[in-house]
Order: sequence, then structure tokens, then C-alpha cells
Amino acid sequence: MRPVVLLDGGLGQEIYRRAANVSSALWSVAVMHEQPDVVVAVHSDFIRAGAKTLSLNTYAATPSRLLQHGQLEQLVTIHQNAFELLGQAVEATGACVDIAGCLPPLAGSYQGQPARSFEDLRDEYSVLVKQQAVADVLLIETMTNTLEACAACAAASELGKPFSVAFRLEADGKLKSGETLAEAVAAVSPYSPTAVMLNCCDPELISAAMPELVRLHPCVGGYANAFKSVEAMARGGLVDALEAREDISPQAYVAHVRQWLADGATVIGGCCEITPEHVRHIVETLADDYEFIRFSQWPVPNS
Repeated sequence: MRPVVLLDGGLGQEIYRRAANVSSALWSVAVMHEQPDVVVAVHSDFIRAGAKTLSLNTYAATPSRLLQHGQLEQLVTIHQNAFELLGQAVEATGACVDIAGCLPPLAGSYQGQPARSFEDLRDEYSVLVKQQAVADVLLIETMTNTLEACAACAAASELGKPFSVAFRLEADGKLKSGETLAEAVAAVSPYSPTAVMLNCCDPELISAAMPELVRLHPCVGGYANAFKSVEAMARGGLVDALEAREDISPQAYVAHVRQWLADGATVIGGCCEITPEHVRHIVETLADDYEFIRFSQWPVPNS
């Protein structure tokens, strides 16, 4: 059977759906302190669904965002909590999985190119890499421009562990910065990421772009969101302004995933609004054709 790396789904959105009355704008950070059982349960459900690589709940815990909300002094504690809660889920399930560190956009999702230098961005990502150094792998996610993506790659590559970089595409098939997919892959290739992927955009966009991406890098993949639109959040709104698409059922999502795999993808998973049930359906539907593995197991000898 062909080996395929299987990530988890939309961790933050699944936590948001289950948590109640979280007291902070950085709710994904606050919930680890106020309702830790919810975080453990979500991680556990993704593991039981079959995910082989699980992300830390630290997407919102960048120095820039914590500083904005007066919580920068909590950076170390937040990352320690994230590791502890994911560790509890791994222990409870007895599963053999990778723990993935998370390197997101530093100031917020769906923005254009930041007005910062490469060195400044790299130094901030290096802070995050230091906090996540015991992770098995690193996932650079939701990149909208090559400046930030390359800065994250530079920091991640210093750890000497497998890492990926995932770009978000707009409706025109380009990054928010206006750069093409080919330009984006060319920019990060000198850092030798294990995989280059597409994430947090419509599954239809990933399906359309996957054939090109497969030609651009040896190991590629995708994990889509199921939002109707992210424009409200791109304009500075909160996550509660976003709505899920009702048409992206587990069955509908696996149809896209099957196409990505047929086109040559080797890493799959889900982003916002892709639930444990979606991941479970991927495993149940495709298990006869693919062997699902951890990110750190790629490349598989003779694959």
C-alpha cells in the first residue's frame, strides 16, 4: 500500500465548538487554562479517528499576538500547557503519533505581506521554535506571502527536524501577496522543507492547484477548511463571525482528498471545520489503498 502522512483536522475550531464562555479574545489560549479537558478531548478524538500527526494548540500564541493582548509573559507557560494537554491525550489513547509544533502567521491569519524585515520575522519565529524544540516535527501554516514563509523556514530548519510549509490560496489561485504558487514554492525550496502544502482554503482551490504543486516539489499535500468565507476575519473580525459550509460533509471532503492523492499528494489532513468525523471517514474509506503514517516517517524507504 502507498504510504500517506495523515495530519489531524481543525483543532482550534473543534475546541471553539465545544468550549463554553471562554474569557479571552485569544480563546484558544485561554481554554487551555480554563477548560483543559476540552482540549484533551479534542486531541483524543482526532487520535482515535486515525490521525498520525497532532498539532499543538498554539496557533494564536505568537509573541506578536500575545504582546497585543498583554500576555507575552505567558509565552512559556502557554507552550508548556499545550505540550502537557496533547501529552495527556497521547497517553490516554496509547497511540504512537507525532507531536507537531505550529508556526502560524505571526500577527493573524489571511493578511498580506507584513511591513517587517526578514530578520525581524525570523527572530520571532526562532522564539517559537525554541519553545517547541521537543516536538517531533514542525508545521508552518497558512502562509500568505513568501517573506513570512521564508522567515519561518529559516527558523524551522535550524532545529534539524522534519518541517513543512503550507500556503493559503485566494480565489484567483495566488497568495494574498499576489505571488503565484510557483513563485512561493521556488522561494522556500532552498530551505529544503520536507513537504510543501496548501491549507486553510477551499477544498476546491486545493483540488485545482494540486496537479501544479505536485510538479513543483517532491512531497506535497493539502488540508482544506470548510468556511463559507474568511473575509470577516481577514478584516480583523473574530472567529465567531465565520460560518461553516454545510456541503463539506465527511463524504464530500474525502472525495477531494481522494483526488489530491490521485494527483500525487503524500500528506493530507484537515484545517478549520474539518472534524474528527471527517478524519475518521478518510481512514475508513481509504484504508484499503493507503497506509497512514506519521510525518516523521516520511520519506518511507522505497516509497
